[in-house]
Amino acid sequence: MKSANPSIGELLAGHVDVVHTKWRFSLQKRIVELNGSKYVLYRFRSKKMMHRFEDALALLSGAGVPVQSVCARTSTVGERLRHGHWLALSYLPGHPLGKNPGRRLMAELGKTMAKVNGISGSIKQSLFSRRRPELPHRAYLEMATGLDDRQREWIGASLARLERLQGAQLTHGDLFVDNIIVMPDKSIGLIDYELMAYDLSGIELAGTLLRSFCRKRHTRRALVRAYMAACPPRLKTEWKQYCRDFVFAAAARLVLARQDRLRHIARKQRILDLRSALPFGPNTAEIARQRRAYQGIVRSAKKNEEYYLHVLRTIIDICIKNEGIGAVALLDKCDRSYRPMIVRRQDGAKR
Repeated sequence: MKSANPSIGELLAGHVDVVHTKWRFSLQKRIVELNGSKYVLYRFRSKKMMHRFEDALALLSGAGVPVQSVCARTSTVGERLRHGHWLALSYLPGHPLGKNPGRRLMAELGKTMAKVNGISGSIKQSLFSRRRPELPHRAYLEMATGLDDRQREWIGASLARLERLQGAQLTHGDLFVDNIIVMPDKSIGLIDYELMAYDLSGIELAGTLLRSFCRKRHTRRALVRAYMAACPPRLKTEWKQYCRDFVFAAAARLVLARQDRLRHIARKQRILDLRSALPFGPNTAEIARQRRAYQGIVRSAKKNEEYYLHVLRTIIDICIKNEGIGAVALLDKCDRSYRPMIVRRQDGAKR
């Protein structure tokens, strides 16, 4: 009986519509469309890396997390010699989380994150990236200006506290709205697994509280409560004790990531400028489209970078004054001081 899924050879054929491509050091990602259905293809540098990816999906699925399933792969010597090491994943049914999820969906996300983080590892390591998860405190101290001795001392103590934590948990690494899928039964599934790592799970939970879709008190509370009810006891204890350190680490990582993104886009813009000067380069309409896309990415990255920097500058003094403040209350205080700053800027722009 013929399989309902196309073979890997069919999905790699020249007549298939390629919707999206992305390159990373250890893998290539390609989204293709064939006969009205979309598939996500990954090419790996080695067979070992491909098996590691399949093992990670099996761990997530075994923990009860809805994930994409493998529907085709290069399995014979001939296929591997011709194409390399490829996996094809089916699309998850459902739709992305969206910008304004309610309490119920945030609670479901908390449950899903607890299932992912319940998978433990012995050391911090990225599964498919060259970068090993690092605490960002030293990098932030190098870039930050205007810090006094007391603030630098707090950052150093925060780093020491997190360095003492043993073990690591599986983390998704890229929890923004398009990678969080609301399933037909309203549970939460995850896609895009390239940045998965064994890391401190508290940093990922704190980072999710900082995301633009989770900046309301009721959504943050729903996420944290559901996560605490479902996560292993050890993670609950660590969160209660170190949530302020996790928030600082998450905000610093997000700032550094936005700065990396801005540098990356600047390089792509320079390349586009060079290509547009060539007589055989892309047409004018395509150049204009790409420039608009880059400008949108830059605006979004700068807006988020500004917010994360505000959080970093604000939370240190709050934590020094109130050592036992919870993460949600801490971020509420940061947001209350951030909103007037935005209003003043908007008023100034109107004048």
